[in-house]
Amino acid sequence: MGQHHADPEGGTVVLEGVRNFRDIGGLPTIDGGRIRPGRYFRSGHLAKPTDADRAALAALGIRLVVDLRSPADIELDGEDALPGGARWLNLPMTDPARHADFWADIRSGDMTVLRERLGDGKAEAAIARDYRDQVVTRRANHTALLNALVDDGLPAVVHCSAGKDRAGIAAALVQRIAGVPDDAIMANYLESNDPGRRYSPNTDKLADRPELAALFAPFLEVRAEYLAGALETMDTHWGGFAAYLEEGLGFGPDRQKRLRELLVD
Repeated sequence: MGQHHADPEGGTVVLEGVRNFRDIGGLPTIDGGRIRPGRYFRSGHLAKPTDADRAALAALGIRLVVDLRSPADIELDGEDALPGGARWLNLPMTDPARHADFWADIRSGDMTVLRERLGDGKAEAAIARDYRDQVVTRRANHTALLNALVDDGLPAVVHCSAGKDRAGIAAALVQRIAGVPDDAIMANYLESNDPGRRYSPNTDKLADRPELAALFAPFLEVRAEYLAGALETMDTHWGGFAAYLEEGLGFGPDRQKRLRELLVD
C-alpha cells in the first residue's frame, strides 16, 4: 500500500485507491519560473479512494474536481467521491479506447477479430487520430476547463478514468499556457508509463495471453507520438498556438495571463 505524504518541493502525494494521481507543481517555465505545487493535480478517477486517500485529498484543500469521463465511464467506474467543499464539473472528452469496444473485445478474446481490428498499427493510428480530433472537437469543454480553473477553481484535480490520455491532453494544454516547454510537458505526460502508474485493467485474459496483451498495449500505455500529434494540431489547425487559444477556445490574453499568475511562481 502506498504511503501518504506531501513533498513541499514537488507536491508529491501518493494515494492508494486513486490511480496516477500527481501534482504538476515544480515543472519549469520558459521564463525561469516554476509551476506552483499544490495547485493543479492530474489523476485517474476518484471513485474508490481509501479512508487515508480521503484524508490526504481533504488536506490538499481541493476546490474543484473536473471529471473528463463520459457517462458510460462514470457508470463503469463509479461516481467520484468528492473531497469536502469541492465542486464537481463533468466535461466529457473523447475516450481513445472507444473505437475498440475495449472491454467487450478483451472479454471475447477472439484473436481473428482483434488482429483485424487492432493489428498492423491500427490501434496506435486510432488513438493518434483521437488525440488530434479531441483538440478540434472538444474545444468547448477545454474552454470550460480553463475558465473554471481561473474562476476560483484552484486547487483542482482534473481527471479521466486512468489519468493518462484525456487528462494528459488537458494537463499539456494548461502547462503550455503556463509557459512550460514542450520537452518538460512530454516528460510529465510519459510518467503515466511508470510501473506504479501504468494502467492495467482488471482482467486475467491479458496476463494469460501475450498476443492479446500486445494488441492492447497501445491502449494501456502513453506514447510520445500521441501527445505530439495533439500539440501539433494546437499549433497548426488555427495557424498557431496563440490563435488556437484566442479563436479556437475564446481564451484570450487576459485570461491566459491570469491563469499563469495563479499557477506560476
